[in-house]
Amino acid sequence: MTTADRWGRRRLAYTIRKKNAGFYTQLLHKSPTDIVTKLEQAFKLDEDVIRHLTVVVDKNMQKARAGVKKRRHQRVSRTEPAEPSGQSDEQRPSGGRSSAVPSRDHDEK
Repeated sequence: MTTADRWGRRRLAYTIRKKNAGFYTQLLHKSPTDIVTKLEQAFKLDEDVIRHLTVVVDKNMQKARAGVKKRRHQRVSRTEPAEPSGQSDEQRPSGGRSSAVPSRDHDEK
């Protein structure tokens, strides 16, 4: 299982290598330890990755992530504009929708 969640360009908490913004991506994967070691090595060698973090996701964290996604989905559903066609909530389609967090540098030079 591998998922990539692209957060997009964000302002950095502090300046890194004279950059104030970076492109954040979260990779969630299940893999053996040797693969994680190889990924970290690749991140260190890639000049575009200015920071990375690897964490182990346990079962409690997975449950918490699922709860956050559920609450986010409910919040998005409540803020959707009312349909003028008179559709009820039951008929309205619902929308919506870790490992290493590399930050890619996309500032102009």
